[in-house]
Amino acid sequence: MGAKGPAHHHDPGEVLSGLVERVTFHSSESGFCVLRVKARGHRDLETVVGHAAMISAGEWVTAAGEWVNDRTHGQQFRARFLKTAAPASVDGIEKYLGSGMIRGIGP
Repeated sequence: MGAKGPAHHHDPGEVLSGLVERVTFHSSESGFCVLRVKARGHRDLETVVGHAAMISAGEWVTAAGEWVNDRTHGQQFRARFLKTAAPASVDGIEKYLGSGMIRGIGP
């Protein structure tokens, strides 16, 4: 048994957390989504791909997965697990309300 023990087989990989700046693509049928995220500790927006039933700009996302270099789309974080939370910051709340998720509010 190694230093990590049997829990090593359940390693979720890297974890990336941040504010969803833009939902580039979301399939309501499969849940597949492409997100642009302002991640903690990252200067530029990062592309996150994964699956979520519903997601909108302004939400906080925590993703577990790995970095991949897609031939067509470049570096992106491929999430095996996505967890979303309601926005807590002023910027996040503005993006969320402006995303069109709530009927009668936003563009």
